[in-house]
Amino acid sequence: MMNKDFLKEVFAEDKELLELKEVSFINVPLFDELSVIKIWPMTKEDKQFMKYFPHKLPKGRVPDREYFFNILNTLYPVYVQEIIRHANSQRNSVANDAQARETIEVTDKWWDALNAVPFISCKCFCC
Repeated sequence: MMNKDFLKEVFAEDKELLELKEVSFINVPLFDELSVIKIWPMTKEDKQFMKYFPHKLPKGRVPDREYFFNILNTLYPVYVQEIIRHANSQRNSVANDAQARETIEVTDKWWDALNAVPFISCKCFCC
């Protein structure tokens, strides 16, 4: 993130840096939906946020992930917690849906009938 062009902007007071003691550090899960590529376009219009990023980035590049989320968390901690919570809930619901598709529901009648028959595993070679 730090390069001579960005430092020129900082020294000209067009851009700003935070002192380390001011930064609210965070480790954001490595989910596709929490990638800088997905969130960067939503933050580019925020003047307060953009004070900490260069005016121009190389074509096709986005800011460093750790720097990006630490600045975002410092300025908007509730937002960061919410997007992480949302991503986790979406992932959990997908996992729950997958588990539900693999689950077999059995009525009491069938349960009793199945338990009445002795079970012999086809993987057991002892017979």
